[in-house]
Amino acid sequence: MRYFRLIENLVGRSSLGFGIGAGRWNQYGTPIIYGCSASSLNFLELLSIKGPVVTKSKWKLVILEIQTPIPELDASLLPSDWKNIPHPKSTQEFGTAWARGMISPSLKIPSCGIPLKSYPSEHNLLINPLHPDFQNLVKVVEEWDVSFEVNS
Repeated sequence: MRYFRLIENLVGRSSLGFGIGAGRWNQYGTPIIYGCSASSLNFLELLSIKGPVVTKSKWKLVILEIQTPIPELDASLLPSDWKNIPHPKSTQEFGTAWARGMISPSLKIPSCGIPLKSYPSEHNLLINPLHPDFQNLVKVVEEWDVSFEVNS
């Protein structure tokens, strides 16, 4: 299955690179790679998190192939505060437990930026880069140079 990821286009930046910073679905110290089921959802996600500052950087859209069935989070199990800004501890604790438990290499989760009724057909993806199957199941297919700027 194909997935998409936006990364800042920096020299030496790996398409499957990751850091240890916190996010909506992970606590500091637990690396998770975030992706989306649609390329456009990546732009919406990043713009909603960082705001117009994204136009000041160059970006790469990374197209990934996930070569295994992907489980999905049951939407009825979402905590009531899952869409809160700033992101709540409840989602960070869930994602951290999922990643540290090595439950699966990836997991479908809903996006806060679109209606929950769109899930799971449109969704975000958590990828665990420390999962033992990560190297064998997550492949970079293509990379495109992209930007948030509109050319007139």
